[in-house]
Amino acid sequence: MDFEVKIGLEVHIQLNTKTKLFCNCRNEITKEPNKNVCEICLGFPGSKPFLNKKALEFAMKIAIALDMKINRRIYFSRKTYFYPDMAKNFQITQHDCFLATNGKLEILPGRRIRIRELHLEEDPARLYYPTKNIENAPYTLVDYGRAGVPLVEIVTEPDLKSPREARLFLQKLQQLLEFLYVSDFSKEGAMRVDANISILKFSGEYSFDGGYKEKTEEGSRVEIKNISGARNVEKALAYEILRQKHEKVEKQETRLWDEGARITKPLRVKETKEDYGYIPEPDLPNFEITDELIEKVKKALPELPEMKKKRWEKLGIKEELIEGLLSDPELSHYFDYLCPYYDPKFVANFLVKYLKKSLNYHNLKLKDTFVSLHLLRQLLDKVVNGELLYQHAELVVRKLVELERKEDSIDKIIEELKLPKVVSEEKLLQFINETLKENWKVVEDFRRGNERAIDYLVGQVIKKAKGGADPKKVKEHILKFI
Repeated sequence: MDFEVKIGLEVHIQLNTKTKLFCNCRNEITKEPNKNVCEICLGFPGSKPFLNKKALEFAMKIAIALDMKINRRIYFSRKTYFYPDMAKNFQITQHDCFLATNGKLEILPGRRIRIRELHLEEDPARLYYPTKNIENAPYTLVDYGRAGVPLVEIVTEPDLKSPREARLFLQKLQQLLEFLYVSDFSKEGAMRVDANISILKFSGEYSFDGGYKEKTEEGSRVEIKNISGARNVEKALAYEILRQKHEKVEKQETRLWDEGARITKPLRVKETKEDYGYIPEPDLPNFEITDELIEKVKKALPELPEMKKKRWEKLGIKEELIEGLLSDPELSHYFDYLCPYYDPKFVANFLVKYLKKSLNYHNLKLKDTFVSLHLLRQLLDKVVNGELLYQHAELVVRKLVELERKEDSIDKIIEELKLPKVVSEEKLLQFINETLKENWKVVEDFRRGNERAIDYLVGQVIKKAKGGADPKKVKEHILKFI
């Protein structure tokens, strides 16, 4: 017996608008619970919701970037359920008239994942468990500050064939959304995923001309609820595949991912659409999506990652460097700005191998630092003009990432680091000549085939230059002389 995996994802993305989806409450996380709430997002009788136009435009941006068809007429529905995270006992969402349908996202060259639908809805409140575990929590705390935050839900077709593909899809989607500036992934819960998985079990002997002789039998679908992070989705799906291969799944159910134990646990029997009793939202009108609004959103779209990648490939930038630059929208913008002033390959290497490396070490994005283009221009000028060694520039970059305030001059940082001054070409040749004369036995040793001997000579020159010489350049000069 063999297996085939079918995976579909429901991805919930918080939109980074200033206010909530149906009221004027601030869309921001506060340390004190139950702040930024009002009669509308708490569902008080007589309160009337109204649609956040910016949230609609953000959702349309995502839909256009995913090559989706935008419906010209939309309306909202009430999804009724009784749970502490929704004070009014229903969620305003879109049920059968979605904002957009029929999209796609390429996760690998030639491998596209179909997207069934995209719709807007409000986020429920956040639940806190004192034990951090729903199973043994003696009570539950609720923070309604998150209730009403605008969400976009993106639902894929069951096209994903492995946990790895699910991770790649989420990483590509997050990259796209970061370039659109519609969500802030530094916030907790900015992306939450429900993963649906079922296994096709093939029985019978395999025939090379006709495949499996006996028909396949599909097991019941399992939903893993509310997973955060692409890596956790991959781990949860990998575990669930292993479980379903050894356990018979007799009914559809919803399970939770226990990140600590790295297993899924049963939560409840999976609900059907009928269980939610959808009805049209009576307090909101139908909305018409005009051609003018679609054109306005299209014009506001920035250059997307795939467009940048194709443009940079023409510059001869290596693929791994392109992927590094695309990992942070601001980093990609810095690259485009600096390219006209320096060799693009040099800039790409510098930004990815030095700046991105330091950002990753501190778990920061470029926008969270005081690393300005003004300072980078000063730094790169010094490297290109031979005033600062390339390897010493990395030390300066590390310091730049750690800056706690805006800085105007790179010279102050170099002075603080006490980096050695680069010796002139004339002085360097003098040091090399002196070193070869003082260490003629080592030179003879190298000529007899001991290639490691040159490393000693390079070290002696660097010592005379007090660190102000490039080892690679020194080695090239020495080889010319001996």
